[in-house]
Parts: sequence; structure tokens; C-alpha cells
Amino acid sequence: MMKNLREDTRRLRAIKTKPFPFYVIESLLFENGYQAVVLYRIAHWFKSRRVPVLGPFFARLSLFLTSVDIAPGARIGPGLFISHGIGLVIGAGVRIGRNGTLLHQVTIGAPTGRRLEQMPTLGDNVFVGAGSRLIGKIEIGDDVFIGVNCVVTEDIPAGTKVTTTAGLTLEAGGEVPADEESERDAVLRER
Repeated sequence: MMKNLREDTRRLRAIKTKPFPFYVIESLLFENGYQAVVLYRIAHWFKSRRVPVLGPFFARLSLFLTSVDIAPGARIGPGLFISHGIGLVIGAGVRIGRNGTLLHQVTIGAPTGRRLEQMPTLGDNVFVGAGSRLIGKIEIGDDVFIGVNCVVTEDIPAGTKVTTTAGLTLEAGGEVPADEESERDAVLRER
């Protein structure tokens, strides 16, 4: 547990300007992502040693304090970095390699219920963008970048960048074509 926590803490140096130990103290007090990682490490330690109640207790404490829900049974390698972790969920059967980066509102788990055998496995150095969902028994290779709001239900090979488009189209100019203007006016009149 301590080795993993040291690696998790080292990842903070990339975003913190204060020297050691001040950036660690600041993160423990004010960074919900780091707090969630520390509480997960404690919960997993108790769970892996079959100490009853304490694993789920620390997982629940993490959810209460940070709004991050990481099951104590998940296996996460050293160097985990969670940025703005609000709404993040990691299921009990999930496996994540070294130096994972997860943003807020990420869900990693099974398609239904408590199916531990149907949860994702992520390799080393995987980045998962805000709002993404990784669902099912899938393998995500090393050095994969998953952009914001992606829904991943298939295996992703190592070194791949996964993104999605929102379908938003912008046009220059402020004039509305006559046929679109009459449709818009009709909708407004109905209201």
C-alpha cells in the first residue's frame, strides 16, 4: 500500500508548484481526487486482507467526502491520478495498470449488476477523459488516450487515441434562411 501511495503522490508533482511536503499536505486537505486515491488504497488494503467491514467503510467514507466511488475490490496499479473526481465510479472487478489518469464522471464497470467477470481491464498509462464510460469485459491496451464522453464497449489496442464528435455545426453569419425562419416562428407561436 505504501509503495503505491508514494507513486500516487509523485504524480502530484506535475501539477503542484509548492515543494514537498507542502504539496502533499495541500492535496490531502483540498484535492478530492487525491483524497479518493488515498482512501481507496486504505479500503483495498483492508479488503485484500479480509478484514471485515473496514474496506467497505473506507470506500463509503470516500464516497461521502469526495463523491468518488471506487470499490475496494478493484485492483489499481501505482501512480493513479484522479483530477476533479466528482461522479467517478470504478467497479469491484476492474483492473487498472500503472499511471492511470481519470477525469470526472468516468464510469468503469459491468453492463449489469455485480458481474465481476464482466469488468474492464486497463493497461499502463491510460488516460480516460471526462464523462467517458468503459463497460463490459474489455481490454484497453497500454498508452491509450480516451477522450471526453466516449462510450467504450470493445477492446482498444495499445497506443490508440479514441475520440467522439458531438455533431455540432457552426456557420458564420447571423441571417436565418427564410424557410427556417418561418418554421422557427411557427414553433414560437405554438408555445
